[in-house]
Amino acid sequence: MRPYCNLSDAERATLGVQRVWDPQKLLSLTLPSPVVWVHASRQKFHRLNPADPSLIKEISLLKIHNGVIKTTFGSYSLETGKNIFSPCGCKKFCDCYGQLYLFKDSKTI
Repeated sequence: MRPYCNLSDAERATLGVQRVWDPQKLLSLTLPSPVVWVHASRQKFHRLNPADPSLIKEISLLKIHNGVIKTTFGSYSLETGKNIFSPCGCKKFCDCYGQLYLFKDSKTI
């Protein structure tokens, strides 16, 4: 079974990100370091351009502590790269949850 990914192969190539979340690679990065955040439900928002900045954005990793990744856009699990907190439950578009993607090549801020 392929790991969860809400980016197409073409989008991943354009963004230069990996398909598979790699906690070991993340731990080897120098912080702060950029990653790509993708809204977990972006396919549902077909009225928006799939590359809209509210659906895909570059954010910065700030700190990793006790399996939690702190970023400029929330907290995520080191193990999965997904948001730690559950979606807020609102019935309209919300930035409450997403998935992180690592760049294939190291980038610096």
